[in-house]
Amino acid sequence: MDQTFFLAANSGQGFTSLYDGFPGEGQFLHIIKGGPGTGKSGFMRKIRDAAQAKGCDTVSILCSGDPDSLDGLSVPALGQAWVDGTAPHVREPALFGVDSDYVNLGRFCRLPLSDADRTRARTLNRAYKEKYSAAYAQLEAAAALETAEELQDAAVSREETARVKALLDALPDQPGGCMAEKRFLSAISCQGALFLSDTVSMLCKQIYHLRGGSSVLAQAAAWAKQKCSRVILCPRPLLPRQLEAVLLPELSLAFLRAPAPLMVPQGERLLSNEALSAAVEALREAKELHDRLEAVYRPYMDFEALTKFTEEAIEELGLRS
Repeated sequence: MDQTFFLAANSGQGFTSLYDGFPGEGQFLHIIKGGPGTGKSGFMRKIRDAAQAKGCDTVSILCSGDPDSLDGLSVPALGQAWVDGTAPHVREPALFGVDSDYVNLGRFCRLPLSDADRTRARTLNRAYKEKYSAAYAQLEAAAALETAEELQDAAVSREETARVKALLDALPDQPGGCMAEKRFLSAISCQGALFLSDTVSMLCKQIYHLRGGSSVLAQAAAWAKQKCSRVILCPRPLLPRQLEAVLLPELSLAFLRAPAPLMVPQGERLLSNEALSAAVEALREAKELHDRLEAVYRPYMDFEALTKFTEEAIEELGLRS
């Protein structure tokens, strides 16, 4: 079983990261460093494939800008996790050698770049960042309009809050405290707006869709922490201060935000859609620029040595078939 989540969002507040909460207690974290095109995502994919071939469950963290790329991996049965520790989600060990370490894939890149390639890299990196700035400006506009839709029906909110409370009150309290994780279930990416519905159905069989908005989900989260040892809180990518979902895997129970009713004039709603579309287009263009940036570094990579290093890491983990 492979659960997929995002740990970052392209939001109305800019880049929003939850990486500091990954992978959670009890797992040793390997922080991968290396420049564009040095194989960080491919390294994690090969470990994930080997773990799954051995029958291990995995948790895959997708890149919020490019969901085809892997930014993190956890193999709970091994007590091991990996994360791309480069910008914009920079990570450093909390206590080196005790709970985390580095994996330096940059050493397989034969530096220095030529003068021409240094110029190409600077130009592409500047243009890439400008596209993200353009995307965030559009997302800020979309978020401002989306906020108006939070004028939910008060009667619906009261009714749903009462139903959620009654449902959870019927369950016994969980002694020993709760481990609350924050994960994004959706993302605004170069591929558009994505929602990881397979993860929800994999973890939870009983799913409630709530129309009462973020206030009902906030109450559900507070009550759920009294009933479960593990709660997954899923913020909205556009408005990360609000929740999109509350997952209770041990109860196979989920509360999801239903689509908000149309609470703004049609013209303003159209503008919001246009802003989101413009943001997605800017993210798509940023992805193309990043692909070109990676291509600058590719001729300098010693892929044979990287492959050997990856195979040795898989061997050390006991995942060789």
